[in-house]
Amino acid sequence: MKDPILLNNLWKEVEAGRVSVSSSDSLTIFKYTQDTHIKDEWNEVNRLARGIIFHADGTVMARPFPKFFNLGERPESSMPHLPKEPFECYEKMDGSCGIGYVHDGPQPGVERPVYADGKMAGYLPSWRLATPGSMESDQAIEGTKILHETMMVGDETGADWPSPKARYNLAALPQDCTPVFEIIYPENRIVVDYHGSRELVLLAIFEHNGVEWHPRRVDQIAEMCGFRRPRLYDFKLDGDLPFEDNHEGFVVRFESGFRLKVKSPTYLRIHRLLNHLSPKGVIELVRGKEYGATVKQLPAAIAADFDDIRAYVQSMHNKLLADAYGRLRALNVTRGLATRKDQAAWIIDNVPNAETGFVFGLLDGKDIEDKIWTLVLHKVKDEGRAVATE
Repeated sequence: MKDPILLNNLWKEVEAGRVSVSSSDSLTIFKYTQDTHIKDEWNEVNRLARGIIFHADGTVMARPFPKFFNLGERPESSMPHLPKEPFECYEKMDGSCGIGYVHDGPQPGVERPVYADGKMAGYLPSWRLATPGSMESDQAIEGTKILHETMMVGDETGADWPSPKARYNLAALPQDCTPVFEIIYPENRIVVDYHGSRELVLLAIFEHNGVEWHPRRVDQIAEMCGFRRPRLYDFKLDGDLPFEDNHEGFVVRFESGFRLKVKSPTYLRIHRLLNHLSPKGVIELVRGKEYGATVKQLPAAIAADFDDIRAYVQSMHNKLLADAYGRLRALNVTRGLATRKDQAAWIIDNVPNAETGFVFGLLDGKDIEDKIWTLVLHKVKDEGRAVATE
């Protein structure tokens, strides 16, 4: 199906800086920016941009989950405002989100073969996975490999030699819908240890108009295809939740399709540590030029978020520094400011209180890097910027 109104609105969000795009072959994927999350600039359109994919002709190729929030993170996800309707609680898987789509282009990272006559080889439509921000991320490529894996099997008597068999029955997947998976493999561990498991867990199925299939229907497709489903729990949100060790938490799905996340205390502690250390830690790493070496030691998904944090704090630093030099130039071209007293009066009148020290420092020929990074750190803390790792 085509949805020109949604596509147009997504491009408006791109122009506003709240959504980013990435293209591969004839496809474009839309993902809300880290700034949108940091600045809490959510709206009905950018919440849909969590990996929605359009073809160049305007056809919706994949439409996964919209953005949903933690219990108590926003007014609509707080206890008093939750829907008064039945709900189910599922295990919150701790891998990478895999968005299923069918395409007849080349697989990401695979060069299209050229025939002897110089023509490019064609492709049959096939399933592949994207992650919310990319069709060519490491997790997307590995998830697609898992999707198409084969196993060596023989008959029960052992009389026949083992032969390859597809791990998953992809013929049972509806090609006009978007299956959403959790991609789990050892090299992609975030916090939870799945003890070497390499698999795809089917989370949900959405039609391209945004309608979600009922969970029991998804159960049937999972059984037909051979995918595991997240474990289902039975408990009340206002009671003691049965959190387990080595467990991320739960996803609560209400009958209407409204979702929220409930993270386990252990998982929250680990990510709270990351969140609190990240701004200061990244500032120190950026200044100490140790960032690259440190990021290499992190799991890929966390490293990606650290890179977003680094970009955020670095851009904040750059703006403050540029503003300081701009105000110094304005001060120097202003007539009648020969005395220090006149210069100080101009700075106080024309520069935000928190930034007057920068201009005074430049005026006196001092290094203001420490002052700028200190303000960056205070801004991050004061604004309550929590870094989200999804």
